[in-house]
Amino acid sequence: MDLRILRRPVASIFSAKPQCLLSLNATARRHESSYRRSKQRLNVKPDPNFVPSNGAPQDHIIFNPPSSSPSVFHTPLKFLPKDDKRRKLLAITQERLNALSHRLPPPVNPKQLKYERHHLSEKDVAEIRRLRAEEPEKWTRLQLAKKFNCSSIFIGMITEASAEKRDLEREKLEAVKARWGPTRTAARENRQRRIELAKRDE
Repeated sequence: MDLRILRRPVASIFSAKPQCLLSLNATARRHESSYRRSKQRLNVKPDPNFVPSNGAPQDHIIFNPPSSSPSVFHTPLKFLPKDDKRRKLLAITQERLNALSHRLPPPVNPKQLKYERHHLSEKDVAEIRRLRAEEPEKWTRLQLAKKFNCSSIFIGMITEASAEKRDLEREKLEAVKARWGPTRTAARENRQRRIELAKRDE
């Protein structure tokens, strides 16, 4: 009786539920066929524009040599004989470059300032001071420099922040310093000490 009970689950797998095995085999076969179909569809031929044709005529030469050391065959102009043909070729090349020189843009001067100098009048200076005194949060030095087309250093020279503004900035700085740890505090102190020694040339 016990053997029948043990054999019953095994027999039920092969007799009562054969569709389970078929479904597993079908799933495996579908997976394999799907892989084959995907591989065939992805095997796309390259576009003919990227494939060089043997019969197409080539009307240009691609010359892209690798970088190398100077060659003895590249003789400077100073060492060429007077009747050498390369002198004539170099002269023709120089004439072509001179003809194209007027098409080049003007040289860029990095020191050239983007704002005008000495263009503000007394009325403009008074307006800058009024805006700075009335709304210091809105009209900062940078905003005033953009509005009047001048440098922020000039704005700082002709205006002065109010006492409330200076106290507010000092409080912000103290709040930032309060969050410093011992390492950063020591580093800032050493930096300040080095600045003082540099000022005294020590």
